[in-house]
Amino acid sequence: MDGNIHSMAASNGWEVKSPSREYLNLPPDVRADIDEYLSSHPVKLGAIAKRLGVKVLLSTLPRGTSGQIGQENGDFVIRINRHEAKHRQRFTLAHELAHYLLHRDLIVAEGGWSENVLLRSGQPANVEYEANRLASDLVIPSAQLAEATAEYSGPMTPEVIEDLARRFGVSTAAMEIKLQMV
Repeated sequence: MDGNIHSMAASNGWEVKSPSREYLNLPPDVRADIDEYLSSHPVKLGAIAKRLGVKVLLSTLPRGTSGQIGQENGDFVIRINRHEAKHRQRFTLAHELAHYLLHRDLIVAEGGWSENVLLRSGQPANVEYEANRLASDLVIPSAQLAEATAEYSGPMTPEVIEDLARRFGVSTAAMEIKLQMV
C-alpha cells in the first residue's frame, strides 16, 4: 500500500479513506513485510501472520469472545473463535494482528488479551481504536479498494457496497466505514 496515498476521491459523492496513521507509522521493514500481501484481495491475513511469526489457531472460545492474543511457549498466538462468521473471523484476525504490531509490549506485560464480540479487550479506548484502524487497512487496503471502486460507475449503492464487501471478505459495515461519504 502506498504510504503517500491521500483520500482517493470518486466523483460520485464518496471516497476511499487514506491509510491510517497507525499503518503509516509502522517501521519501514514491517510495512515492507506486510505490503507484499496487500496487493490482492481478499488479503491473505494468515500469510501475514506467518510472515510476522505469529501462530493463528481457529478455536472454540467462550461465548461472546471473538479472539485472543498472547504468548505460549515464548511465541505469539492468536486464537480466533471458529463459531463466528468468516468475515467476522477475518476482521478479528486483522484486529489481533494490529494489536501485535502496535501493542506487543502491553500484551506481554498483561499476559495476553481476550476480545469480546465488540473487539473490546478492557484496554483503553484509544488502544482499541488504533487496532481497529490498522485492522481496516489490513483487510481493506486503500489502494486496492480505490482500484476496485473504479470498476463501478454511478452512485455507491447498497448493492455495490455488498459486492465490494464480498470481494474483500469483510462485512458490509466494515466496507461502509472504509468508504467515506463526502
